[in-house]
Amino acid sequence: MNSQKDNKDESSTYYDTAKKVAGVAGAVVAFAGLAFLSFASSSEETKQEEKMMKAPGGNGYIPRKPFEDNPKDFFEQQRINRRNSRN
Repeated sequence: MNSQKDNKDESSTYYDTAKKVAGVAGAVVAFAGLAFLSFASSSEETKQEEKMMKAPGGNGYIPRKPFEDNPKDFFEQQRINRRNSRN
């Protein structure tokens, strides 16, 4: 009779542990999903707001607003990059 009680205790402990693990795993998955949605929605907002333009004197595209705010810094950084690539 005592061994039957031990088996019930083991199986209930096993199921209790399994429930806890499943609960923690579910919480982690839910948190990861919310974090992903948060990052995805913020990146979409940035893409919609940020206008791009062809880089003057260079290849590719750059964000328009920082260039229009201070074109001097853009060209200065371009010269620094050219100088560093030669060395």
